[in-house]
Amino acid sequence: LHQHRYLHSGKPTPDEDRIVWWVPLGLMTSDSEATHEILHKRSGHVNVPASARWFKLNYDNAGLYRVCYSRTALQRLAVAIQQGELRTIDVVGVLNDTLALVTSGYLRTSALLDMLASFKTVDGYVVWQILGFFLENLFLTWADRSETIRDQIRELARSMFAPKAAALGWTHRVDEDPLVARLRTISIPRAAWAGDTSVIDQACRLFTEFYLNPDDKPFHHDFTASIFEIAVRNGDDINYARVCEMYEDSQRWHLSEDHRMAALGAMASSRNEKLMWQTLEYALSDHVLPQDINIVIGFMISSHYRSKHVLWKWFCINYQRVVDRLGECSALLGHVVGTVIGEFANEEMATEIEAWFADKRTTAFDRTLPQSLEFIRVRAAWYYRDKDDVSEWFSKYA
Repeated sequence: LHQHRYLHSGKPTPDEDRIVWWVPLGLMTSDSEATHEILHKRSGHVNVPASARWFKLNYDNAGLYRVCYSRTALQRLAVAIQQGELRTIDVVGVLNDTLALVTSGYLRTSALLDMLASFKTVDGYVVWQILGFFLENLFLTWADRSETIRDQIRELARSMFAPKAAALGWTHRVDEDPLVARLRTISIPRAAWAGDTSVIDQACRLFTEFYLNPDDKPFHHDFTASIFEIAVRNGDDINYARVCEMYEDSQRWHLSEDHRMAALGAMASSRNEKLMWQTLEYALSDHVLPQDINIVIGFMISSHYRSKHVLWKWFCINYQRVVDRLGECSALLGHVVGTVIGEFANEEMATEIEAWFADKRTTAFDRTLPQSLEFIRVRAAWYYRDKDDVSEWFSKYA
């Protein structure tokens, strides 16, 4: 065993990696309960029984550290996960660590892609939340680079989330675990994002029924935001006009304030670039309160891989209007800046953004700006480091 400082941006320099910590190892194996040895030097060792089929460090995720396993150890853990030998909390630990180590360059992306099938047997809400985040982040990083990989990532996501959404259905049951209900509410929109036509068709049908019969809502309120968003993203201009109507006349549809905001966000979910510009102009009008502008931007940035380019162009053109609306020193301005620039994944955009803000007053986002630029560069480094690895994996398994 060896301990080193972990940085999201990559491996630390020797000067950044001088401190040696006391690390509680929490070793568990297929043949033994957890032991609680301490690693208090730069290097050390633990004994794993020769008969053990797998081992896991950081039992219960009690330690604040990442564990970088070899590919062989990860493959053995994947089998154990698939067979239900690890508790959910330890599955979350393995998945979280592997995802973090992939994006920061300690492991190849294929190491995590190889494991994905093993998670299909796990029902934990947090596990599926992390899986969705990984696939979305992978898509975000590769989407502008390759149409083929973009489609393959969505197909992979569909193979994961469509069966889960179908198994869970659209109906909450009074006797089920609340986490099952939460898993249902993330599986349905993920399946729709990945292009599952059965989910998309059902969401659009439910949206139309609700629009035409405001007094007879045909779905649970947990699905309101997802249904609005799916209907606009996959429907025609009529659905866009309908959610706008719902936002402006929310009492007619008995919408709570949260669901009224969901209607506003859904307006930003269209894949039609003309409607994107129209919605952004609407966001700066008196129809939208200043504190709600970031709802529009947040929904739009996640609606389509091209929308971030529209947003950045709009932001540059309308920067002074945004400042005047939100206030030059307002925290709201910082939130908007972080959302607008935070989804890019190439060094060229990081350089362009840096240059654009060079002569601007950045008091309201003096931390947000460098953090967002770092995230862009982390994604860019991830792509250039693993582009061949990811391409080869999809060529082999897609």
